[in-house]
Amino acid sequence: MATETSAADTCHGQIPPQHIIKEGDQVILKKGKNIKVFQIRKHRQVWLEKAKFTLDGTIGHPYGTTFEVKGGKMIKVEKSTLSEKEALAEGGKDNRDLLDLDSNQKLTRDDIEKMKKEGIKGKEIIDQLIENSSTFQSKTVFAQAKWIKKKKIKHLLEFTILKPSARLLCEMHHAKNPSRICFMRVDSLAQILSRGNVRAHSTVAVVDTCMGLVVGAVMERLGGFGKVIHFYQGTTPVRPVLDSFDFSEEVLNHLYNYPLDRVNSIEFDPTKTDNSDGKVDFECRNGAESEKTPGETTEDTTPQCIASTSDVSPPPTSSQFVTDIAVDTVTNIESTEHDVDDSDSQETPECSEEMDVEKDSKLVKTDMEQRKRKGLEREANRQLREQKIQQARQLILEKNIDCLIVACKFHPTPIVLALLKYIAPSRPVVVFGQYKEPVLDCYEYLRKEGGMVNYRVTEAWLREYQVMEMRTHPVISMSGGGGYLLTATTVAKSDTLR
Repeated sequence: MATETSAADTCHGQIPPQHIIKEGDQVILKKGKNIKVFQIRKHRQVWLEKAKFTLDGTIGHPYGTTFEVKGGKMIKVEKSTLSEKEALAEGGKDNRDLLDLDSNQKLTRDDIEKMKKEGIKGKEIIDQLIENSSTFQSKTVFAQAKWIKKKKIKHLLEFTILKPSARLLCEMHHAKNPSRICFMRVDSLAQILSRGNVRAHSTVAVVDTCMGLVVGAVMERLGGFGKVIHFYQGTTPVRPVLDSFDFSEEVLNHLYNYPLDRVNSIEFDPTKTDNSDGKVDFECRNGAESEKTPGETTEDTTPQCIASTSDVSPPPTSSQFVTDIAVDTVTNIESTEHDVDDSDSQETPECSEEMDVEKDSKLVKTDMEQRKRKGLEREANRQLREQKIQQARQLILEKNIDCLIVACKFHPTPIVLALLKYIAPSRPVVVFGQYKEPVLDCYEYLRKEGGMVNYRVTEAWLREYQVMEMRTHPVISMSGGGGYLLTATTVAKSDTLR
């Protein structure tokens, strides 16, 4: 029975605030095996199960509450206290004489659609289906319960609001598009965390191309106590799944990023400075160039700044080139603005032409100001990212990483060999792969390289069971494969031969 209750009646002082649904939270709407993530926003309509509704009615209720969609709103559903057997009528002894025929149901699809258009609720539709079924009373009690459950999923719009977790997000993406998470199953993710000994107050290095699923699972396990270094591909990390975890800013401060293409140059990074906090000094370059006029060149100022940092000037890096391009772009924009101002000062003989030119010049000037502001914002964000990268670099150079997890679409061998020297002794290394050939190749290289013990390659295998009263049995359908895991433990290498 669905009743509309206020949030004040639902929210009690005994429930912690983090278990109460609030505006802006990322939540999971679950109906059967259908799982989807939404953000709670007032007066914002969402589309799910061919229905459009708002999530305003969920605010103030605890997680795990079931709601029913009525009139485009979410209304809390009061769970029945009757057991499954008590709620059902007496059934037949067995189902041996039952045949699955269309004639068993007197109501047609058109009749059901007509009832929905008339505003008849889902519960009443199910009652009508039971009354017009010629075989329902002949079914066993268990068959009746299974039949009603199937009709509820089809005709009732009931959703359970859950807090996002690694298990739910892994199940959602594995059912929707498993290739985007490297076909990682929930049991494979659990083994990665267990074999990697991920715990609070540990430093974990993660190579993740599974949309941030492994990074989010590791941060969830750490609980805000510890550090995570994410090695990513490209200019910026792509982690849409991490946003679904809805971590607080305090927890996200423990996440560090480092690009994979700079792993081989960790020992010597051209952007390295002597600052203890890992910040990159861009003020010399930007300050010198900001004082120039549009007609000046950069040949005089750049060598002076580089010479002030080191006696031997290293070759310019890609980040330095990006800085030069960004500053030159701002300089060009300023020179264009001067040209526009000069054109505005010229008077035309015709009044109408003068007004048109003035309007055009104002539009151009506004557009230039917007481009200049966006360019400065991009440059500030790039410098902030570079500072974070340098902080991650300092953390890597301490060579005190407690665990290395590699779960990516690339060949794991060169990645593991490049990062192995930064792992502390007696620490686990976990490599996940969708196919066994790259995992076995990494296994052979690590055996030849040495410095590790307890090598093991395993295949993830899972069989789901239905656990119900008098009906416990394996699920008929199951996943074909959950990937392969390579695990090993690092040891301290002796520098002297004995």
